[in-house]
Amino acid sequence: MKLATLFLCATILVPATTLFSQPPQQDSKQGVDNARNILRGAYSDLQKSGSEWGGHRGKAMEHIKAAISELDQAEAWAKEHHDIK
Repeated sequence: MKLATLFLCATILVPATTLFSQPPQQDSKQGVDNARNILRGAYSDLQKSGSEWGGHRGKAMEHIKAAISELDQAEAWAKEHHDIK
């Protein structure tokens, strides 16, 4: 009985994430490449979307350019640190 009580207390006190933790997610160059291609497609779509939409279209295009630049910098960093080939 005491052993069962001890086991029950241990399972209650230990968080489930500790018992069933998953290994860290691996970086994926393919995931970054896919994201970059999607962003380029969105940029192209916005170029063809007509008017400025109250200035929001241009702002969105700037954000997309910045996001692509961030992905390029992340890829360069990963290559420098041998995280990807």
